[in-house]
Amino acid sequence: MTLFPLLSSSSSSPCVSHNNNCRSSSSSSSSSRCFSSKSSFSTLSRGKGGKIHQNHYSTIATRATRSNDSNNNINNNSKYIEKAKVQDLLSNLERWLRENGSEMNEKCEFGFSSMMEEDNTLMIRKNTCGIFNRGSKSSSTSSSRSNISSDDNTSIKKNESILKVGDSVWMTAEKAREDADGKCGKILKRLAAQGEAAPAWVELSVYLVCELEKGESSFYAPYLSYLREATVLESPLFWSTEDVNAIAGSQLLDDAAGYDSYVRGTYESLNLSNDGVPEDTFLWAFGILRSRAQQPMRDGSEVTLVPGLDMLNHKARYSENDFGVGGKKKKPDWQVYEAGMDDGAMGSPMAAITNLFGGGGKKEDARGSSGSGKSSGAKSENNNIKFASFRAQQDTIQPGEEIFMDYYASINFDERPLDGKTCVDYGFVDPVERNGGYELRIGIPENDPNRDDKIDICDVSQQIIGGGDDPTFYLKAYEDPDPNLRVFSRLLNIQGSDAFLLEALFRNNAWELISEPVSKENETQACETMIAGCKDALLQYETSIEQDEDMLSIQDISDEKLLSIRVLLGEKKALRNTLRYFETIRASVDRLEYYQERRLRQLNLLDEDGSSTYDPFNDFIA
Repeated sequence: MTLFPLLSSSSSSPCVSHNNNCRSSSSSSSSSRCFSSKSSFSTLSRGKGGKIHQNHYSTIATRATRSNDSNNNINNNSKYIEKAKVQDLLSNLERWLRENGSEMNEKCEFGFSSMMEEDNTLMIRKNTCGIFNRGSKSSSTSSSRSNISSDDNTSIKKNESILKVGDSVWMTAEKAREDADGKCGKILKRLAAQGEAAPAWVELSVYLVCELEKGESSFYAPYLSYLREATVLESPLFWSTEDVNAIAGSQLLDDAAGYDSYVRGTYESLNLSNDGVPEDTFLWAFGILRSRAQQPMRDGSEVTLVPGLDMLNHKARYSENDFGVGGKKKKPDWQVYEAGMDDGAMGSPMAAITNLFGGGGKKEDARGSSGSGKSSGAKSENNNIKFASFRAQQDTIQPGEEIFMDYYASINFDERPLDGKTCVDYGFVDPVERNGGYELRIGIPENDPNRDDKIDICDVSQQIIGGGDDPTFYLKAYEDPDPNLRVFSRLLNIQGSDAFLLEALFRNNAWELISEPVSKENETQACETMIAGCKDALLQYETSIEQDEDMLSIQDISDEKLLSIRVLLGEKKALRNTLRYFETIRASVDRLEYYQERRLRQLNLLDEDGSSTYDPFNDFIA
């Protein structure tokens, strides 16, 4: 279950539509079938909260212009903050967490990794704050880490506790509903009375906005002050008009515009402006949720902000959980456990999470034996019922080093989101583990006389993400396309004398039969469909691959431009790679063996040279 409904749709005809820091338009159709990608949003229905604006480019650009012109823009796009100011914000945040029952390793501190001098004032780069091994108790956020020496007493060992955050400081949709007498509670009561079922992310976003309005009187003031003053949302949702213009024609723009349109459509349909909830602040709250909530409390009704835990920046392959053993399900890098229980004796993080979301009172310790755990109603002296716990994931973390978390630790590498998705959610792409690509969706045309049979074959095969109704493929920049894309393109183009393969007789093994070439005509059409689609998609971009690569060498390139180039290069190279793959196949169609030849060979009616072994004289004699 995802936090938001799927932000894309397949059209009735298959047309190709078109943290650098650690913190999909229309198509052209030349035939009865064309090639379609993730970017077709206009037919998507979202129910009460799902008004979709069709002109995504103009709506997100207009919003960007309005936000940039506003003196009170909630997402302060200034990239730097005075060192003294950020130190105060971090100190206040750490003190607030401790006062409310949270714990941080005495060797650790909230700190920053990027600093510059401007007009004799030390400035800290926003979004570079994180959790560091400070090396000793006497170190402070102001200390230089470059000269810290390492020894066994200051190094942090694997599985050593880094941070425990009690649920008294978590921000949840449940707490939003419990704010009965506050502004948030009144808004949610109004929505309930009007029969508007607001999803958890809306409840939590409204809660964020209302708590932000309270200023220093909010219980969450130290946390919200840090978010408001020391962070900047770097998702394309919050880019300037100029930066949005630069990604025209890309899937990245479609993703961002889909989010933007969905959130603003939800805002309008719920009439939140009448409750004094500013639209830009609501969008900012949405951005905070997408960039700071982590699995397993990122989705659906469980969406939660865990102050402190969200200070951990992302680094791929940082955890041993990334290297699954024996095909076991991967685990998040952090766990949730109940007050009064030792998180170090919880076994796997997933065991603790299972208990949180409905497990029993028995826990399995690290040795595999079971013991009794405290009731879920047990409270600590600080009124915490649950804790979020993060332990060191590396063998040794030296003084001065930053401590990271892999945001996708629970997801297999081949299933991780493409760079564009990561960019829209978090405002960065991983600098090491690039996952550039293009999400392709190809709908079977409504006017195809064999459409139902083709959909059925896809569903029976269970080989395609989305099945026959919404076939989805992930094109990668440096990998051959999924072999099932070639099979599906054959299926898409089956017609005429080849259509016998769609008959009910072949229903259960049709996919296997077309996993090899069907006929020269079909194979040629299958390749040409993909080639034309890839070429058409590439034409939608404002720049070529070569131009993008040249821009990477520019010294003073902006963060937004650099990020967009990295994502768009992934999209374009994935399309180019797929284009070349099908061009190579098309060039070999005369050398392939097709269904008729394979069948005759199986019946011993063809010899090794492909010549017929049938002798009519033998039939005459018989």
